[in-house]
Amino acid sequence: MLAGFGLLLLAGVCQGSFGLGYKKYPPFSWAAFWGVYCVCCIVISAGFAVISSTGTGLFGLIAERGAGYWAAPLLCGAVWGLSAIGFSKGITIIGMSLVYGISMGISTVVGSVAPMIIDGNLPKGASGFCFFAGLILTLLGVAAVTVAGVKRDGGAKSSKLGVVLSVLSGLGSGMMNVGFTGTEDFGEALSAAGASAAAVSAVRWAPVLVGGCVAGAVWCGCEMSSKKEWHTLSEKGAAKRTAVLFGVAVIWYAALLLYGLSSRMLGELGPTAGWVLFNALALIISVLWGLKTGEWKGHKKGLLLAGCGLLIAAWVFTAMA
Repeated sequence: MLAGFGLLLLAGVCQGSFGLGYKKYPPFSWAAFWGVYCVCCIVISAGFAVISSTGTGLFGLIAERGAGYWAAPLLCGAVWGLSAIGFSKGITIIGMSLVYGISMGISTVVGSVAPMIIDGNLPKGASGFCFFAGLILTLLGVAAVTVAGVKRDGGAKSSKLGVVLSVLSGLGSGMMNVGFTGTEDFGEALSAAGASAAAVSAVRWAPVLVGGCVAGAVWCGCEMSSKKEWHTLSEKGAAKRTAVLFGVAVIWYAALLLYGLSSRMLGELGPTAGWVLFNALALIISVLWGLKTGEWKGHKKGLLLAGCGLLIAAWVFTAMA
């Protein structure tokens, strides 16, 4: 159990840190930037899943399940991949702070509660109290950090489209965990075939991540064609930017892989309560990075720190579930 929390902490650090690589994207256009990133993620997630599970008869086990079994995680991934486009577009309309807050709040609820409802396994008694108390505290913490960010940025920009894109982004992000938890039984079969814990996590994530990144790459390709932006892939500095994006993709993938590993170690509520802990810690880490890089210089930090305090309290309650 302790090792599981340790891996979850490391996962949250990675999840809260990889966004630093999103701050710049020249010489790429936005679509080229996101498209290259999607391709990097496909290569990393699919490649590691296959390499790490060598000798387990992976493809035979996949075939045994049939196409219908893999349709759900692929679809969940595609929904997430397209919603990530909405996330980025929403930022340009209403700003990073508000989009991130709406998206993370919804993602936390959907990713933790939806799998429980699907499995008919909502926690009860003391465990249920701790879980839902932690979930509510997480949402309050997200709200506090969001409001602080909006105030820092000079107030919220009014746009129904921006809010709609943020909501869809949150729903799509939460679907990632729905797709991941839906392959738990396959993970058990793969483990019985001799796969390591890392390989099990990698293979369970693969259909979700590949499905999402393929959807994202196709969207970006269409946008690059319509705007005639393919030439940005060969401009000076493109190779360096691609290398940076590959590194960012590795950190992002490490976050999900470690989350998958930890969820197996944290017991019955690992894949659901763990999602709440994962998101809460990621937000705390991203706040710390914001303070470190000077984003909050000259701005009031009281509400921001209060939000972090609520997120820490959420960790305590959720961990007790």
